[in-house]
Amino acid sequence: MDNTKNIPKNIFIQAFLNLKWFEWVMFLTMIFIGGYYVLTDNTHPMWYLIVNYICSIMGVCCIFLCAHASWVNWIFGIVNTSLYVVILAYNHVFGTMALELFYYLPINIMGLIMWKKHLDNKEKDKCKTRVMSWKMRIIMAIIVILCAIICHYILVKIGGATAWFDAFVVAVGLNAMFYEVKRYADQYYLWIIADFIAVIQWFILADVIMFTKKSIYLVMAVIGLFNWRRMQKERNLENT
Repeated sequence: MDNTKNIPKNIFIQAFLNLKWFEWVMFLTMIFIGGYYVLTDNTHPMWYLIVNYICSIMGVCCIFLCAHASWVNWIFGIVNTSLYVVILAYNHVFGTMALELFYYLPINIMGLIMWKKHLDNKEKDKCKTRVMSWKMRIIMAIIVILCAIICHYILVKIGGATAWFDAFVVAVGLNAMFYEVKRYADQYYLWIIADFIAVIQWFILADVIMFTKKSIYLVMAVIGLFNWRRMQKERNLENT
């Protein structure tokens, strides 16, 4: 009797096998573009380029897996966040740096724990997904606007390099990460905004590696929104 079908896959392998061909194309694009600029960029120190490169690879792994509701994404997210703090400090992007260090890093650990408590009924590397009510979305939008105004005022005082962009990234990120931990598909409406702002931000700062990374984030935020809403409708109708 063949018992190989009963042997569970390695959870990391299972998570990455869910990626689509175009996601692999974006992943390879990140690897090649990042590698090229590590070897040819003469405007940044080598240590910065290496940290940036590793951070970008960990980041896109995190984003790809998150778009498929895989709890494994949090492990890559912890590494990505830790390295991204160094990059932001180097570029004087203080608002997002504080967000990453004091909010994203601890909440990555919290997200890993909470997602594993609500696993999908079919694939155990995935969590169950939920959707927000319209009332929750309106409240969320008001909070984002107020947070952005407050953050902008603070960043201007401390000399942030891109105060308005940074302020909105912080404001949107605070809410998006909260709803990501709570497993709401609507998190991706906020991530689309945050990633669009980040693409412009890193274009202004002329960082090709980070610009490529954030561009991939933006594409995956759109894909993630569709994936999560589909899972909630087809597989997790209890919305728990």
